[in-house]
Amino acid sequence: MLIPMKKVTLIFLKEDKREMLESLQRGGQLMIIAPEDEDQENPQIADTDRLQREQAQSMLKLMDSVVKKNGFFVDRPKIEYKRFMEANERGKQIADDMNAISESITYCSTRISTAESQNDALEPWLDLTIPTSELVSGRYVKILTGFIPENVVQPVQSYIAENDAELHLFGTGPEGRASVLMIYAPEAEEVAAQAKELGFNESAAPQTELTPREVFAANETVISGAEKELATLHTRLEGLSGDRDDLELLIQQLVTRESRETVPYSGTVETMKITGWIREDRQERLKEDIERVTEVYDLTLVDPPEGEAPPSVTQNSKFLAQFETITDMFSLPKPGSIDPAPVAGPWYWIIFGMMIGDVGYGAVSVILFWMFRKFRQPQGSFRKLINVLYYSSYMSIFWGIMFGSYFGETWNPILFSPYEQPMVMLIFVMVVGVLQIFSGMSIKIAEQVRAGRTMDAICDQVSWMVLITGIGLMFISSTATIGKWMAIAGALVILCTAGREKKGFFGKIIGGFLGLYNITSYLSDILSYSRILALALATSVVGLVMNLLAGMVATNVFGYLAAVLILIVGHVFNLAMSTLSAYVHDSRLEYIEFFNQFYEGGGYAFTPLSVSEQYYDVLDADHPQGSDSVKPKKKK
Repeated sequence: MLIPMKKVTLIFLKEDKREMLESLQRGGQLMIIAPEDEDQENPQIADTDRLQREQAQSMLKLMDSVVKKNGFFVDRPKIEYKRFMEANERGKQIADDMNAISESITYCSTRISTAESQNDALEPWLDLTIPTSELVSGRYVKILTGFIPENVVQPVQSYIAENDAELHLFGTGPEGRASVLMIYAPEAEEVAAQAKELGFNESAAPQTELTPREVFAANETVISGAEKELATLHTRLEGLSGDRDDLELLIQQLVTRESRETVPYSGTVETMKITGWIREDRQERLKEDIERVTEVYDLTLVDPPEGEAPPSVTQNSKFLAQFETITDMFSLPKPGSIDPAPVAGPWYWIIFGMMIGDVGYGAVSVILFWMFRKFRQPQGSFRKLINVLYYSSYMSIFWGIMFGSYFGETWNPILFSPYEQPMVMLIFVMVVGVLQIFSGMSIKIAEQVRAGRTMDAICDQVSWMVLITGIGLMFISSTATIGKWMAIAGALVILCTAGREKKGFFGKIIGGFLGLYNITSYLSDILSYSRILALALATSVVGLVMNLLAGMVATNVFGYLAAVLILIVGHVFNLAMSTLSAYVHDSRLEYIEFFNQFYEGGGYAFTPLSVSEQYYDVLDADHPQGSDSVKPKKKK
């Protein structure tokens, strides 16, 4: 359900600014927004603090690039609030040390890159026995350097030999043979032009004061030395991997401080005013957070002003709360509307299980997601998503028992086997689809009745439910007659009322027919639920194929080993693809077929000022966030 919100205006003495913001952040109850006052201030974090945070984040990325991360199953570290708020000199030192290492790594890498680039250019000229700086034209000779493509070397050589000139060939580069062309006056320009016409490409040789080979050897020495220094630097960096926690703690501390010190406010010379939103059920907690600092304050709490939308906060049972992430990925509910999670959650849970519908895969998923939750301890929305998959895996086991599916093998189904009776499964999923669509329409009916629009509910929702139900009953011989009359009654109501807001008699008639045409949209929505059958069959068939392949090769010792490998790889692949497909297609059914019946969304998230928990769980026994039982500590 959606929690009502209160608009907050808090005025206090500027001398209490630091302590007040720390207390509000510690409590994590107040979402601070920019005040509407003309004298609004938007403080910026000091450049030194911002640079320190950016540096620490960059150093953590550097550590990740050269040091293996912690193992998969590692407990998320925890820290007491008081310890979290203390200065982290060790973290700062680690960041500084790593920054120095980073600068040295950059310097060494640049030296290597420069030397390698120069050697690449020098390589075709290594047989040149004089420095390239001496290849200078004089009064009686013109010297040109460049490259000749291999296919025209002979014609150029022949021409040069016939025209009182010399051509010296060296190594091969990307452009051809490195060449030095020496032409004697007075016909230098003419000979050079003709040589270029034949294929000689003039380009300057790398300028060196030593021979190319000597420079090349010196660069190799530079490269070797820089690479050894890089190895030493990487070793030093790896040695700092044990201090990763200190660096992560520093980042989290800096992010927390930055969010606190950049809070927008307004006020006077001596007072400060902040504005924001708070949950209606957390008003007393806010007062306690304030009174931990001072008794000199003014607090105003009012209902959201007309035309101003508060943030959206939902609160559901532990089970349903996990499915809020499915709703949030679509859009948060608008304040004053209905939270869809209590209805959308169970439907997502049920349909996900049907799409996989296998006891073996469900059991493996339960174990894997439980281990991930236990040892990786994901946070926030990601934790909710993992919990969705975890809970849905139990439903996969349930439907697997109903369908008699065990790693693709069919055994003793309680209802029926989708693999053996696909048409029965198709009818079953169509019924499930109709029920989900009707549940969405029922929510819309409740919203319209609550808003005093009972006739709209009857004309726009109930009529369609009667029509669709009637069409379905027409396919059952014992209920065909009543189904026909239900369909006719529903269609007549739609025909007569769908155009009721149109002007003129003919406008209303046309509107009625256009409204009735929406039956195609409803039928399309219902047919979309056939994807449940498709995914259930795909999971079952792929699992069965893997079992058959394993059975075919299991003829000897090596065959048994191959069979085990096929079973493990095949079923893991099938489980992964089935889980991904179920997640995507179940979400699609929720967003398009289900939400389309009643849900608009349009809300925005409630993001209170709070302590960052990016890497550490911050424990605060004296002041737990979300609690309403904190004893205030009043400032004298």
